[in-house]
Amino acid sequence: MLFHILERLKKSAWCDLLMPIVSTPEFKTLNQNYMQSLKIAQMKHTRVFPLPTELFKAFECTPLECLHTILLGQDPYPGTFMHQDQEYPLAMGLSFSVPRVAPIPKSLQNIYKELFSSLNITPSLHGNLQGWARQGVLLLNAILSVEKNKPKSHESLGWETFTDQVLRQLSTLQRPLVFMFLGKVAQEKIKLLSPNPQHLVLSAPHPSPLAQTRPPLFLGSGVFNKAQEFLQAQNIPMEWAPDPLPRD
Repeated sequence: MLFHILERLKKSAWCDLLMPIVSTPEFKTLNQNYMQSLKIAQMKHTRVFPLPTELFKAFECTPLECLHTILLGQDPYPGTFMHQDQEYPLAMGLSFSVPRVAPIPKSLQNIYKELFSSLNITPSLHGNLQGWARQGVLLLNAILSVEKNKPKSHESLGWETFTDQVLRQLSTLQRPLVFMFLGKVAQEKIKLLSPNPQHLVLSAPHPSPLAQTRPPLFLGSGVFNKAQEFLQAQNIPMEWAPDPLPRD
């Protein structure tokens, strides 16, 4: 199944970077584990998020040739929301992002607060970050799927073997990139990166409200200000104000 979904990227610049990773025995095992998780979810009358067609949305939304920032999350939102009497998943294949009509998660609310305090960007009324993705921000989770209402339930499928290899490959690119790691889980990935003086590696506490109870705090970390200063120094344009009318 995963191989079939990745066919969408066959004609993109991501193909050369991803195909060696996809060709490994580990990815074949991941594919088997993911398909088994869908069968188990069906037997349990539950669901797996995001939708299979959105598993690799981070790569589909951000052309490799435009990539300038990698913002790493942990795993997809496991919850749902109601819209016009229908239940929808919060997860949409982009880290920290939710559909435009969904309520804004508290972690993303704190990201907006940090953008306001450091870059004077007015918080958005929605939580869809596709505008960032289209400009060059890879909104990647370390784990790309989750069972409904069970955070980190798919941490044993093999996703991190895949995303760790992606991070390693991206760190070898010979052009300026910002790597932003929020929270201890993400910060553990810093050691995966190849030393490269062209890149800026930023880390901060997780934006979750639970992480704001004692210092160090995400709020006041200045990570977006540092990222923007770096991008501007490289003449890389980036508008952090979310698209007012994103395409879901």
